[in-house]
Amino acid sequence: MTDLEKTITLKRGIGLAVCMLIGTGILALPGLALSVGNVHEAILGWLLITFVTIPRIQICSRLGLKFPSIAGLAGYAEKAVGPWGRYSVSYLVSGSYLFGLPAIAFIGSEYARQFFNLSELGGTFCAILLVSLMFISNLFGIRAITLVNYLALTALFLLIGLIIVFNFDFFSSGLRIAGETLSGNGNVAPNIVWNVTALLFWAYLGWENLSFSLGEIKDPERNVPRLYWISFVLVAAVYVLLALISVGASSTGFSLKGAAGLSSLVLFIPGGNFLMWLILVVLAANACSWNFTASRLIYAAGRTGVFPAVFGKLSKRNVPLPSLGALYALSVSIITGCYFFKIPITAMMMLVNQNFIFLCGFVIIAYWKTETGWQKWGFSVLSLLSLSFLASGFTWKIIYPVFLIGLGYFRFIANREETLSPGAVNSHPRQGLVLLEDQEFSRPAEK
Repeated sequence: MTDLEKTITLKRGIGLAVCMLIGTGILALPGLALSVGNVHEAILGWLLITFVTIPRIQICSRLGLKFPSIAGLAGYAEKAVGPWGRYSVSYLVSGSYLFGLPAIAFIGSEYARQFFNLSELGGTFCAILLVSLMFISNLFGIRAITLVNYLALTALFLLIGLIIVFNFDFFSSGLRIAGETLSGNGNVAPNIVWNVTALLFWAYLGWENLSFSLGEIKDPERNVPRLYWISFVLVAAVYVLLALISVGASSTGFSLKGAAGLSSLVLFIPGGNFLMWLILVVLAANACSWNFTASRLIYAAGRTGVFPAVFGKLSKRNVPLPSLGALYALSVSIITGCYFFKIPITAMMMLVNQNFIFLCGFVIIAYWKTETGWQKWGFSVLSLLSLSFLASGFTWKIIYPVFLIGLGYFRFIANREETLSPGAVNSHPRQGLVLLEDQEFSRPAEK
C-alpha cells in the first residue's frame, strides 16, 4: 500500500477546515439560540462555547501532529482505550447521524415553511421530501455529491457575507448587549445559559474530524499547529460576528427566533426572495453530503465487522445501497415520530452534541496518554472541565451515548470471541482493521 501524497498546503488546509466547520448550522443556530434564551443569554452562550473550545484546539493540534493518519478519530480512540475504541466510535458517530440527518431536514423544512407559508404538516412533508432527495442523489455516487457540495459551500459563504454586510448596523447594538452581559447587568439565568451553550456546541463540531486529512499536510511540523489555530480564529470571528448582529437585531424588535430565524435578516438584502431559494438549495445539498458520509461510514463498519456484514455490500453501480436504504428508512421514521410526538429540532441537535462530547472524551484520553510535561495536565484538565460543564445538564439523556459505547464494546468482544473460537470461520477477515479505502469512504462532510 502506498502512502497518500502530501498535497495539502497551509492555505488549502485552512480552506478545508473553515468549510468543514462553518456549514448549514450557522443558518439555524443564531435563531435557535434566541428561541432558548434572551439576547443576554444567547450572546453569553456564544462567548462561552467559543472560549471552552480553545483547549480542544490545542489537544487536536498536538494529536494531529503526532498521529497524522487517515484513521482520524478511530485511531485516537484506539490510542485511548485499545481496539474496542474503534467500535465504540463507529457506533457513537452513527448514532449521531441517526438524529443529525433528520435535524438538518427539519432545518430545511423550517425555511420552506417561512418561504411558502406552510403548516406544520406541510413542513414535515418537506423534511421527508428532503431526505428522499438525499437518498436519490446518493444513488448517483461521489462525483455528483462532490460537485453539488462545492457549489453549495460557495453559495453558503456568499450568503453569510451578504447577511453580515447588509445587516452590519445591528453590530453596535450587539456589542452593547455583550457589554451589559459581561459587566453583570444582563438578564441571565444560569440554567438557560447552559441550554444555549450546550446547543451551540453544534457550531464547533468538526475539529476532531479534521484529523482524517492531516496525513496529506505538507510540512506538518510547521503547518498542523498553524492550521488549527488560524482556522479557529477565522471560524470564531464569523460565528461571534453573526451572533452579535443577530442579538443586536433581536434587541431592536426583529423576530429571529427559530431554526429559520435568519430569514428576517435575509429579507434586508437586495434580492432576498432569490436568496431564500438559495438557502433551500444549500440546505438540501448539505443534507446530501451528510447522508453520503454517513452511508460510507456504515459501509466501512460493515466491511470490518463493526456492523453486520449486510451493510458492507455494494450495488452493481458501486453504491452502498443497504446503508443508504437503512438511513432513509430510519430518517423517515424519526421525522414522522417527531411530528406526532412534537419533538423539537433542538432536542435532536442536543443528542448529536451529547454524542460528540463523549467522542471528545476519547480524544482527551488519547492526548493525556501520549503527551508529556505540564501540557498533559493543563489542557487535559481544562478540556475535561469544559466537557463536564457541557455534559452536566443532560442528566438521564447520557444513557444514549453510554448505550452506544457499550454496544460497540460488546460487538468487539463478540467478534473477537467468534474469531478466536476453535474451528470458527472468520466472516470478516479484515475485522479490526481500518484500511485506506474504508477510511476514505468515512471522511466527514461539512455541517
